[in-house]
Amino acid sequence: MSEKPTQKPEVIKAINAFGQNDFKEAEKICLELLSRDDDADANHIVGCIRMGQRKFDESISYINKSLEITPDSIGVLISLGCVLSSKKDYMESIKVFNKVIKLKNDLSQVHFYLGEAYRQTLQQEKALSSFKRCLEITPDHIGCQLMVGIIYEELKKFNQAINFYKSCIDTYPDYIEPHINLGMCYLLTGNYLDGWNEYEWRLKLPAQVYEIKFKKPRWAGQDLSGKTLLVATEQSVGEILLFLRFVKQLALDGAKIIIMTQGELRQILEGQKWISKVVSYDDEIPDCDFYSFLLSIPKVLEWQPKMDTQTHPYLDIGKENFPEAMTNKKNIGYLLHPDINSSLAKQSMIPEEYINSLVVDECLNFINLFEIKDIDVLAGVIQNLDLIICIESDLAYLAGSLNIPTYLILPPVPKHFWDLSYKDSTPWYPSLTLFRQQTTDDWDEIFNSIKEKVINV
Repeated sequence: MSEKPTQKPEVIKAINAFGQNDFKEAEKICLELLSRDDDADANHIVGCIRMGQRKFDESISYINKSLEITPDSIGVLISLGCVLSSKKDYMESIKVFNKVIKLKNDLSQVHFYLGEAYRQTLQQEKALSSFKRCLEITPDHIGCQLMVGIIYEELKKFNQAINFYKSCIDTYPDYIEPHINLGMCYLLTGNYLDGWNEYEWRLKLPAQVYEIKFKKPRWAGQDLSGKTLLVATEQSVGEILLFLRFVKQLALDGAKIIIMTQGELRQILEGQKWISKVVSYDDEIPDCDFYSFLLSIPKVLEWQPKMDTQTHPYLDIGKENFPEAMTNKKNIGYLLHPDINSSLAKQSMIPEEYINSLVVDECLNFINLFEIKDIDVLAGVIQNLDLIICIESDLAYLAGSLNIPTYLILPPVPKHFWDLSYKDSTPWYPSLTLFRQQTTDDWDEIFNSIKEKVINV
């Protein structure tokens, strides 16, 4: 913990306890010491313990007390930068990490931390420089190799991104994340066959659904006529909605379908006539002939947009009575505030003035859908609408599966399913019109185009 050996036996004991993950004992020793004496190392240790407990403000307070005693302590400054990043105060963490670099420029992990802080504040070029500096110092830093690939992708330099992902794989063939990122990059750029193959590496991630021990063989394309296929859903609500089309097609081709799922889509799934049974991950595994993970089905089918034979809508959901819908006006629902936990939240943060300028037309009935959290209610409500305007969200997939006209606003580099080979459309949903942002934070062109189209709804 300390850069210089300390003569205080209590601190030595605390450091040993901390190193053995006995944080309770380390904290007890340090607090007893601090009750008698203001010690830099003790404050630092308690600050690190508070960081691990996600008590970030307390952590910062203790670490700052340590820095009052040793203002240029590199180890303590690094801890401060890390807790600021953990608190998502990235601008302040950038200042701290840059201070560390001025003191000592050859700490690869500090350049890595700085690169991630720049990335979180959408300063991709600076992030790239920091990550590259990290690799100059530690060429085999596999996490940094991966991040360089991600940054290149965010900068729309897809060939460079693919090369870096492949470099990661060459260095560590069993490293899961670069395979997944490579697969997603392939899908985003229209290479579906390679994309589906690499995306299978997601099955190695630690998730409950991937740890289920199925007793029957995994489906690999065998004839399913008269057979029972158990399909385990995975990933987000939106991805489940997106890929259900393939399961329905298998049902129409003669398969008996059992869905294994967890979460908020159960009621919708139980309402589909082509699904014979819905169970949860924790239930006893029902008898079947084969099983499949939901997102693996297009790989087995070798699906590409040119072979799409899906019909829309492919979900049957009852219409909900919705008094806010007017009979004398066009009803337009909108969802333009991102889920803060979304990976695309920063890129989808639309300034309020743009939203307000869109929804002022008194000839149209604009309805904010953000407050409707229950997806069953949302599914029923949106069927009363003439148009939906939204950012990347579960709503976009739900509307598409119900074939409701939707204007979908996407960041410059969207989620991997929104194939960049298509300008303003998508092979997934004929009812969706895409509005792709060309530059981060440039909303003028997007909203001017939407306003023009809305007039003709």
